[in-house]
Amino acid sequence: MKVNKTFCQAAGLFGLGLLILGFLVRQGRTKEGLLMLLLLAAAAGAILYWPVQKRKEELQKRREALTRDYPQMITLLSLYMTAGLSLRSSWEQLVRQYEESRTGGGAVRPVYEEMLVTWRELKGGVYEDRAYGLFGRRCGTTEYLRLGGLLETYVQQGNRDLLVLLEQEAASSLTLALQAVRKKGEQTGTRLLIPMLLLFALSLLMVVVPALLSLQNTI
Repeated sequence: MKVNKTFCQAAGLFGLGLLILGFLVRQGRTKEGLLMLLLLAAAAGAILYWPVQKRKEELQKRREALTRDYPQMITLLSLYMTAGLSLRSSWEQLVRQYEESRTGGGAVRPVYEEMLVTWRELKGGVYEDRAYGLFGRRCGTTEYLRLGGLLETYVQQGNRDLLVLLEQEAASSLTLALQAVRKKGEQTGTRLLIPMLLLFALSLLMVVVPALLSLQNTI
């Protein structure tokens, strides 16, 4: 609907330019008419380009948010499973924590929104392996595709090494996250690097500590 409206606006501007051109040509002012047509055509192009650019920016922000939250999510998933919960129960715990956070005014976080979709699929009867595979594909980034494939294989084949693989994945993701923070710090100035690292560590602790406390009530 938005695309159609945008296209109509752009077409309307270009059509107006043609009308003005025709009017000015009849008055012998062809140069002014062509200039006006060019300006309106540029405006029409900008109208068409803006939603595309905005969509690209939104997708980029989503990818960055997914990558940023991956270490936290994979660490918590591994933590719950290490405590003895099944994969499905661990997934449910993360979803419930997110729902409580959102109810309390917490921010929308793409990875947990996708986990919520997966949980609803599971409750709706979708097979676990398929649900986890779809989760990875919806997220779309390399790490989530890898995780989705890992969980899908675990459900299908009962891989006993899943916990080890998840722990390795968590460690690897933390390393990559720190590298990303360093790179970001280099781009924004070395003075911001330490605060960013501290904020990252603090945000991880703020989630892991409550999770550890909730495990005591769950087990």
